[in-house]
Parts: sequence; C-alpha cells; structure tokens
Amino acid sequence: MHYKMPLYAQIQDILLKEIEDQKYLPGEAIPSERKLAEKYAVNRMTIKRAIEKLVEEGYLIRKAGSGTFVAQKESQKVDIDYAGAESGLGMTAMLQKKGMHLSNRLLGCGEIPDNPYFLHKLGLKHGEEIWGIHRLRYADKKPFAVEHTYVPLKYFDDIEEFDFEKVSLYDYMEAVHHKPIYFSQNMIVSNANEKISSLLKIKKGSALFQIEAQGADKYHNIVEFTIEYVNPAFSHFLFNVNSR
Repeated sequence: MHYKMPLYAQIQDILLKEIEDQKYLPGEAIPSERKLAEKYAVNRMTIKRAIEKLVEEGYLIRKAGSGTFVAQKESQKVDIDYAGAESGLGMTAMLQKKGMHLSNRLLGCGEIPDNPYFLHKLGLKHGEEIWGIHRLRYADKKPFAVEHTYVPLKYFDDIEEFDFEKVSLYDYMEAVHHKPIYFSQNMIVSNANEKISSLLKIKKGSALFQIEAQGADKYHNIVEFTIEYVNPAFSHFLFNVNSR
C-alpha cells in the first residue's frame, strides 16, 4: 500500500528545505501566504497549514502586523564544555539546564548479538548479554540527536519492561543503583548518511557531531556505551588546549 503525503506536508517539506538551504536566512521574512499559494499553485489554506506546522516546530515565527520570519536558531545553541567534562553533564542535561523541553521517539530496542566491539566498549566477556536502545531525541519538538545506547544486561535485568520513549534512562539506571557518574567522551565531525539526515531533517552529507561516550557507575563498572549523532545547530563545543 502506498501512502500519499498530504499536500500541506509536501509544501511544509519544500519550505523546510529552502530554509535549510539558506534560501531564507534566520531573521528573514518568507513570502506572504498569497505569494506562496501562487508560487506553488495551491490554495492559501494549504499554505497556512504548512506554515503553522513549521511555526509549531520552531522553524518559523509569526510577528503580528509584520509577517512570518525564519527563526533565529543561534540562541538555541548549547555550549558543551569538554574542559569541564568531569562534571558529567551530557548533551541532554545541558539542554535541560538551558530550559528546553526534551522528548524522545523510540526507534527500537532489544538484545544485541554477541558483538566484539560493544563487548570491548562495555568491558564485557564473550557471551555476556547487551541491551540496545535507539532513540531520536527532541528539544522543543525539534530533533537534535540520534542516540544509540548499549548497556550490560547483568546490571539491568528488568530493562525490557520500561518504555524509554517516556521514561528517563538515567532515572531508571539511578533507581537500580547503576547510574553513570564517571564519563569518557570522544567527539569527531562526520557526515550525515541518508538515514540520519532523514531523522534529523538535515541534508544528506551535512556535517554533524558524532560523540562516543562510556559511562561508569559509582562502583566503577562500565554501565553505558553511547554513540550519538548531534545536529550542530544545537551546540558549540569548548575545549582547553594545553601547550607543550
């Protein structure tokens, strides 16, 4: 069965692509509903609905008596301070500290086959079980990261009973006394593949931050390995550089 995308959603995608391609710059007014209706040969109600959706998602803002403008995204960026990484504040905690509303979409979860790479990252032996949780993370209803988290099942034997689209993973880990408090993190700049770009609503091949993090609990057990792909529109990274 083929699903036909509603016309307003098609217009919404076209406008979003023009914003991402910087045809309309942050702070710039987009054309009026009448002009857009003429341009795309649709009625004004279709344009109005597409614009309303983009306003809801934070890409556009309406100004009474002035028109509709591309949102200024710079103010939503978060400074991620690698110089102070010992604080244990991850991307999610920093966004929350900035006052953003966070939500999740669960992409999948389940037991991971015996994978030497993940076993090594979690300090496990051959045959030990791993659970994977894959989520799309939202800040103020806008996707900011695709996150793949892997944990040892021996510390979280009831993890499959929880819905991590609604339940905080760290709240759960704290409840069973294995919340990570020590972190080791690495970051590289990579390019978004087709799947990641589709989820984050960015162009394929766009630069993004790829963060890999290991977390250990108060007993120094490695309890988490996460690979996170972050839209740079949400963050600055700060480093201390020591000369030799």
